[in-house]
Amino acid sequence: MAVPKTDVNLTALYSELNKFGKNGDYNRAIKVAKKILQEAPDEVNAQHCLVVCYVQESDFKNGLSTINKNAALSDSMMFEKAYCLYRLNRTQESLAVLNKENNPEVKHKELKAQVLYRMERFVECLELYKDLIKNTQDDYEAERETNLSAVVASLSLEGTKTSLPMSRDDSYELSYNESIRLLGEGKNAEAEAQLRKAETLCRKSLEEDGATEEEIEDELALIRVQLGYATQLQGRTSESQQMYQMVLKQKPSDVALSAIASNNSAVINGAQNIFDSRRKLKMTRSTVEENEAKFTTRQKQALAVNQCLFLGATSQAEQCRKAIEELKKDYPEGIIEVLLLQATLEFKANRLEEALATLASSKSDSALTAGLAALQLLLEKREFDRAITHLEQLLKQHFRLGLLGSLVSLHSARGQRDKAISLVNEALDKFNKTKADNQVKLLRQAAAFHLKGGEPEKAAACLEQLWKLDSNDTATLARLVLLYSQFDPATAQKKSQQLPPLALDAGVGALDVDALESATWALGLKHARKGPPTGGPTSPGSTGSKKLDEKALAKKKLKKRKKLPKRYDPKVTPDPERWLPRRERSTYRPKKQRDRRYRDARPDVGKGTQGSSAAMQEAENKFDMSNVKASAKPAAAAASSPTTKSIPAATSQRSKPGQGQKKKKRSGKF
Repeated sequence: MAVPKTDVNLTALYSELNKFGKNGDYNRAIKVAKKILQEAPDEVNAQHCLVVCYVQESDFKNGLSTINKNAALSDSMMFEKAYCLYRLNRTQESLAVLNKENNPEVKHKELKAQVLYRMERFVECLELYKDLIKNTQDDYEAERETNLSAVVASLSLEGTKTSLPMSRDDSYELSYNESIRLLGEGKNAEAEAQLRKAETLCRKSLEEDGATEEEIEDELALIRVQLGYATQLQGRTSESQQMYQMVLKQKPSDVALSAIASNNSAVINGAQNIFDSRRKLKMTRSTVEENEAKFTTRQKQALAVNQCLFLGATSQAEQCRKAIEELKKDYPEGIIEVLLLQATLEFKANRLEEALATLASSKSDSALTAGLAALQLLLEKREFDRAITHLEQLLKQHFRLGLLGSLVSLHSARGQRDKAISLVNEALDKFNKTKADNQVKLLRQAAAFHLKGGEPEKAAACLEQLWKLDSNDTATLARLVLLYSQFDPATAQKKSQQLPPLALDAGVGALDVDALESATWALGLKHARKGPPTGGPTSPGSTGSKKLDEKALAKKKLKKRKKLPKRYDPKVTPDPERWLPRRERSTYRPKKQRDRRYRDARPDVGKGTQGSSAAMQEAENKFDMSNVKASAKPAAAAASSPTTKSIPAATSQRSKPGQGQKKKKRSGKF
């Protein structure tokens, strides 16, 4: 560093500043630079060193204020100023500073690409990285390729495909970005394979660099959350939940990663484990508010929508409405999920017209989804006439075979088959003129519709058109033969001659009938034909075959006779109910239970307490209320036990008709 021509004090300070800068002791270098500026406030070199030290210490606020205080620094340190603005998340200002550079160097282009990526202007960022990779050769080619793959992956998530192939995948960063690109294209299984590979490469690379286990696990957390997302898209929610819980338990240094894992875990919970979902979503909301710059617009929108959906699912209507209003302010272009949720709230409050008006305000790209939701609400209210009118308008704007089928089903259910037939015919005429791709599907559905309505002639006409489109379709020709056989046998016979010959016709004589009979294992072992002994097959003219025939005849003769019952009479017809259980036969009569009156009238020899005489027993029988006949009032029939007081008739409950008193069990004690 050049030392200005100043006094000895400044020379010593510059020497000290140079020493601290080379050693990386930027805190002490900042103190020395401030001393120099106290001695000479106009020292540009000291101001430049001070800004660089602030940047190295990540003190971008003080670095930017130092540049802004000196107009000369603003012109000579445009890159440092743009970098400070970028790190302070003031991307618009940073881009404006970079655009003022007339002769941008490689570092300016690199920073501009980073700014464009953070602003989610991925198309411009992609072109800039292409230019850098093409026209720059230095030690940072691998980093540029990684950044380029990240841009391609982000474009894929937005639905934009690029024709850039992945040059190599020998680093875990490239494999990770490639997995995101595959997820954007819907190739979830391939994305999972790339993430497994990235996980292996990451551990291996960090172990070679001497990283600790905690650092390795912290770096692997990002890959594992993405792996959980890939498995969640494939329906393996239990495996995904384990991944998310493992990352959350680990508490990674990236708070945005924890927020995404919590959100995805709450989505898996659904209507279950509400308290856990509330806790996780609350943590997610606070994280987004504190670290908004760490989330993309797509992520912030998804997190906010999930908050609203959770409030709606837990019947927190007022809070849900407030959250919807905030979302509308943040995203004025409209979100279809928010519209659907708002319409659901209106519908639950019995405000059908407001719900339909909300769905009608959707944009053109989501008009079909909103229209189908409105159709469902009308059907829920059983307003079929309005539903048919709405579906007809929807079919004119967005022709789909599913919409046509729904309209035909509605007309058929309401007995308006003529309208349904006219709809099918209009669609067929339209498809015959335009020759659309869905013509084959429509003809098949029309044939099935006519056949179900008992119109085989019209169904055959549809299949004729279908067969003309593809004369090699033997399945359609076979259906035609079956249909013509119902009303035109001659045409059916003629069409059947165009069917290809069966494979059996060419070689029926070459079939081994014995082998086929012996292969009837599906009928059971009794029906299967047994082959020759294990000694090997014999020719038909050999002596071994004669012995086998004789043995077979002997077995037939030695068959056991069927055993008949001992009392079997061939002249008497067997009882047809003999196989039924006795209780299910018509002749079954249950045994009569002995009447209680006669059971009680029997002389009870052992009745009475031990050692009692006949006189005592007679006295006991006199006061035994069980022998007294029940009166007509149900309340008086309740007899009390000797140890409790009797219940007055006015307070006793009335028994049900046909319900008798239960007999009390005798105590086994003396």
